Amino acid sequence: MHLTRGQESSASCAAENDISYQGWRVAAVCHIGVLTGFATVFIYSFSFMVKPLQHEFGWNNEQIARAFSLAAISVAICSPFMGRLFDRIEPRKLVAAMMVALGLGLGSLAYLTPHLAQLYASAVFIGIAGTGTYQLGYARIVTGWFERRLGAGLSIVVAGSGVGSLLIPPLVQYLIPTIGWRHTYLVLAAFPLLVGAPLTFLFARAPRSVTHRETVTLKPSGDTSGVAWPRALASISFWLLALGVCALSLSENGALAHLAPMLSDHGLTPRDVAFTASLLGVSSVVGRFILGWLLDYLQGSYIAVASLLAAGAGMLLLSHSYTFSAAAPAAFIAGLGAGCELDLIPYMLRRYFGLRSFSTLYGLVYTFFAVAGAVAPLIVGHIYDATGSYTGILNIFCAATLIGAFAMFALPAYRYVARATVPEELATEAGSDSFLTQAKGVALENN
Repeated sequence: MHLTRGQESSASCAAENDISYQGWRVAAVCHIGVLTGFATVFIYSFSFMVKPLQHEFGWNNEQIARAFSLAAISVAICSPFMGRLFDRIEPRKLVAAMMVALGLGLGSLAYLTPHLAQLYASAVFIGIAGTGTYQLGYARIVTGWFERRLGAGLSIVVAGSGVGSLLIPPLVQYLIPTIGWRHTYLVLAAFPLLVGAPLTFLFARAPRSVTHRETVTLKPSGDTSGVAWPRALASISFWLLALGVCALSLSENGALAHLAPMLSDHGLTPRDVAFTASLLGVSSVVGRFILGWLLDYLQGSYIAVASLLAAGAGMLLLSHSYTFSAAAPAAFIAGLGAGCELDLIPYMLRRYFGLRSFSTLYGLVYTFFAVAGAVAPLIVGHIYDATGSYTGILNIFCAATLIGAFAMFALPAYRYVARATVPEELATEAGSDSFLTQAKGVALENN
């Protein structure tokens, strides 16, 4: 049976409510991909390698930290170009190739010599490869599978980095004294090489026609309609979204990068500091799932405002916490908003600009986010060295979230919205009354 594009979209939305819908399995695979990619394996293991590298080669903190900055800058620079490729090439093939490259780059760190140039070259290579393994590529895959349940689908994907923040640090902390830092890097290299790459290549396919109840052929979100990237850059919606994301990045990264020394200066014990950080990580994972679920039912700009205010308020309370009883609830509040940009960026871009230049725009917004995130810890560190306090500069950064919240609140209505349009004959031909009940009110169309 042949369906028009509108009928395909309506039927697709109904299928997304079924737990057996293939898109959910693809989202689960993408979750594992993010869990084994750059945003998790490299980011959350790096700080544990600082002291082993100092002991092995005599490098100082700044020399080693420069490698992290080079990797982060490489991601920021390459993201728009990688996004452009994702809009032109089937994402799973490119992501799988980048996973292999990331694994090789991580493995090369096991063979470091006393030459800093080798460390920096490996860091740049890892950053370039990592551009294809964080949420950018996986979000492109999942946004093709979902329309009505896009928020929930994306929340599964981006939660991969949150889960990784809970798993990778204790694993690395255990492996370094057990097998040494060099072999630890080989173990870390196995995650993208042996898990992320094959799973992505085999199972993270872009949507094709699938069968619903064996009678209705549909293509879930398979079209590439939408706004060309030059036109998107000329719109106020894009820049309001970018401003909100940058404001969140300043507050979030400025505070989190100095969380442990800040709380230690405030008199918290190492155990309390560690528990506070863990609580923040757990609440961020919970927050991402809640946010993703809410995005499917409420206007995204309102949720973005709430997330920005929660993150800013939580970080502000943390900067004024001098006891664990004050730091714990502050960390929980901050965690609910922290990391929300990973859901919001792809969801809002999909709703405002469609799929045509989705990855290109994602890469551009992520570059702004990454640059703000790289600059914020440096500013906080510089101010602390000059004044001996974190409080003043963090107050300013947290206030920036108010600006971001206003920017999100000023966003116009979605360009690509859900509305109740499903032909009665589609349900009749499909031979199911429940199919009509599921499908009504969820077809995604251009306004």
